[in-house]
Amino acid sequence: MTEGQALIDMLNADLRDEHASVIRYLIHAYQAGEDSPLGAMLLTMAREEMWHMDWLADVLGGMGAEPDMTPGVYPHDPTSTASLLRSYIEWEERLVKSYVEQAEGVSDPEARRVLLQQSLESNVHKQRFASALARLGPEAETPLAYGASKELAPEMADRLQDEMAGEYRLVLQHLRHSFVLEDACPVSSELELVAMRHMKHLSHFAEKLAETGHEPKFERSALDMSRAVEPALDSDLQLTHQARDRFVHLSQEPGLAEHPGLKLEVENMIIQEEFLAATVEELQETAEAKVPAAPEAEPDSIPASPLGRLTVGSLMERVENRE
Repeated sequence: MTEGQALIDMLNADLRDEHASVIRYLIHAYQAGEDSPLGAMLLTMAREEMWHMDWLADVLGGMGAEPDMTPGVYPHDPTSTASLLRSYIEWEERLVKSYVEQAEGVSDPEARRVLLQQSLESNVHKQRFASALARLGPEAETPLAYGASKELAPEMADRLQDEMAGEYRLVLQHLRHSFVLEDACPVSSELELVAMRHMKHLSHFAEKLAETGHEPKFERSALDMSRAVEPALDSDLQLTHQARDRFVHLSQEPGLAEHPGLKLEVENMIIQEEFLAATVEELQETAEAKVPAAPEAEPDSIPASPLGRLTVGSLMERVENRE
């Protein structure tokens, strides 16, 4: 039976795989176009992989373990849409078998249930990809070529990539805190919602980059590794204030005026960041006297990611469903 540290290591490996799935499907979705049938399907798949991440991390958090918020490696062939879909089919088939095998060796009922559920859903994903490949036919074999257009100046493209990285850090840090502070309600559930809002901000930058032929990318930065509510929320609030200040500066840059749609979104993000900061401050006030301090973890160490700078997409659907 897989127990103790072996179980934690196994679930964290699964968490890294699901994280990689989210990123891969979102990159492809933005490049294919969110309004296209393929893009819409990929966005749906990415959201379902986000649920898988959430389930695995909840199990780990419930065990008192540290969820690994680094993405794994998703082998894929970007030659054509067809080659990508074949890569996805092979990947999901591997997950189907792996999750069943893992579940058979696990005695923990919650972990077993999650693994079996993810095996079933990975099988659905495999079938969706196979159906899409058959539906697209020979045209899917056309080589893919994404070229950056002159619509977005190189300096602005770099700035948007940096903004994506900043929001990605906030998303992962909020989620990491929500998982390890799961017993500190309402801190955990509220931090998940705040993370979703930052994911929505990130998506606006990713969409603009993809529309102009740039590959939306992500770079994972060091996260706050607090396991106590007060320092965790202090760090979250600091990053949120920093994001708001960056958006203010971005909104004032002359180059952004050339993209009125994005400028409008950035101005809205400034207001939303102020709201999110107020939300974290309220959590500080309500949780301060209720949760005992826990030992601090060592600072996060970030290994070099084999995926480099990565993209992540949106949890907007879940946010909108709760609003």
